[in-house]
Order: sequence, then structure tokens, then C-alpha cells
Amino acid sequence: MEKQNTIPLVLRSKVLFTFMTGIGIGTVAAIVFAVSKDHTILTLGCILCIWCLFRGLVMRHNIRAERYVSIIGQCTAIIRPAFHRYTKVYLTLDDGSETILLLNDQKRIKPDTWYRFYFQINSSSRLGNDYLDAAFSANGLLGYEEIPPK
Repeated sequence: MEKQNTIPLVLRSKVLFTFMTGIGIGTVAAIVFAVSKDHTILTLGCILCIWCLFRGLVMRHNIRAERYVSIIGQCTAIIRPAFHRYTKVYLTLDDGSETILLLNDQKRIKPDTWYRFYFQINSSSRLGNDYLDAAFSANGLLGYEEIPPK
């Protein structure tokens, strides 16, 4: 029997969004070039288009090779420090341990709700400081989804 597609919808939509962003940038750059004959816009648009398509291919390859981890837990607290670009999210995992995630302010996380977070597996070394490790892992967030309570 063949292996079924087990890529989560959140990750598939992120890859699709990355591809569509690249195609959109390339299309707009081509339209602007056709109207104004501006070679700079066309060059920059093509560079961004190629970068988005490359990033989407790398992301798709890493996801298909299952180079990501998922963390399932209940959000117990959210702290938004003043003048910071990150939000501290406290998660209680299934085994009862607590972990802290630093996420972008634009993420819509609600307390007392179960979430599944997807992170890229990084080969970078740990710094030993929990706050710095959490801050650098925020860039590896592929996506998250709300799941029904257990």
C-alpha cells in the first residue's frame, strides 16, 4: 500500500503561500516593466520571485522529508512585554512539563486552548540560555493550528 499524504494542512498552505507570493511578485514586476520600461524593477522583481520559489522548494523538500517537529500543548499564559516584538507563550505539554515559546506579536494565540506548533529542525547549537534559545527558535516556526481539547 502506498504512503498517504500526511503533510498537515497548515504546512501545505504555507508552502503554497510562498509559491504564490513569488509568482505574484514576478507578475507585478513584469506588468510594471511593460508599462514603464523600468529595468531595475524587473530585475528586483525577478530576484524576489526566484528567491520565493527557491524558498518554497526548500520548505517543501524539508517538510516532505519530515525535517520538522511538532509540539502539542495547552496555552496556559500569554505575556506581551511592552516595547518588544515577541510574545511569551507558556505551554503545558502532555507530560505536564512547561515550555516557553517566543512568537511574533501577530500570532493569534488564546489562553486555555490546545495548539500544535510546527518547527523546523535546526542544526544550530544551543546557546545554553533558555531565553536566547527560545528567541532564535521563533524564526523556525513553520505554523500552528488549534486542536480540540484532550
